[in-house]
Amino acid sequence: MRLLLAFISLCGTLAAADDVWLRPQAPGDPLIWGRKDGLVFGLPSPGGLPGPRGLIRVGVFSKDHSRPELVNFIAIEPVISGPGPRRARMAFSELEPSQLDPGKRGKRLTLKAHPRLLRSRGIEQLQVPIAVERFSANGAHVFVVASIFSDQPNELHLSVAAYPDSAPIEELTLTATMGNFERLRVLWLKDRLVRSDQLYAGYREDNFIEHENYMLDEMLRTAGGDAIALATSNETSPARVFSTTAAPHWHYQLPRLTQYWKVPASYIEPDLRVRVNGRRVYWASHDPIPGGPAFENFEVRQRYRPSQIFIFGLTTEEPRQFQPPIRHLPKEQ
Repeated sequence: MRLLLAFISLCGTLAAADDVWLRPQAPGDPLIWGRKDGLVFGLPSPGGLPGPRGLIRVGVFSKDHSRPELVNFIAIEPVISGPGPRRARMAFSELEPSQLDPGKRGKRLTLKAHPRLLRSRGIEQLQVPIAVERFSANGAHVFVVASIFSDQPNELHLSVAAYPDSAPIEELTLTATMGNFERLRVLWLKDRLVRSDQLYAGYREDNFIEHENYMLDEMLRTAGGDAIALATSNETSPARVFSTTAAPHWHYQLPRLTQYWKVPASYIEPDLRVRVNGRRVYWASHDPIPGGPAFENFEVRQRYRPSQIFIFGLTTEEPRQFQPPIRHLPKEQ
């Protein structure tokens, strides 16, 4: 009887733990995975998180609305080692026309294999392999393995690799493409802040505003040696800021979040760098972003190594609240 009761208790504990995970349960369910106590991500699918093709959706599970809410997109941008005959060096997963779905823009993203929930030493890992349609612009053929760990529910681990038939890869960059949704305007670097309102002061056009990269020696580091770059809004409560002209879907309705890229120490290459660009208006519109230009694309770039890992994080913690603390945070915001 004691063994039976212990088994029933164990089953109940496992079921309760499994309830924290968000996963498709039946064919046709939206392709959304993640944690109800943290970050969620998804692929284009009926009923899934909204957005263009060719982009991994990233967000959080909103307890207020009891559903996943979009925060940003992640695009895949392979750079090949040589252009070759009539080939581009860089390709863009959300912009390049699909060869598998003629007439549609954006590469098809599908499951490369069945997602798995792994358990090791008390930690669960949800692992989702994502196949990316071959890039016709430069011949790159790549895939991404997305993982969330139960002890790091606010972080999405993204391992990138190329298929054997791919053109040689020089960089396989993942970029967060929609910083102007939350209106990210503060980039946290080693001992200083970079502000979009200062960086892009005086800009009046509707195009992307480009700027230089910030190299590894300018990046923040964790106590364990990981390189990390953080981006935040300059608004105390972004949800209270409204545009009088932009489409309703541009209204950000979540708490203020810190968005960040982290590269584990063992995956850092000497040319690692942070890159941002900005926009004064919302994408595909002439509608000004309230408060002025914000960072749009936010990414870390470095030379390609098979199965290297980039980590994208979303948290309500302010940079100074991170535990363990991040080294060399600027003294003033």
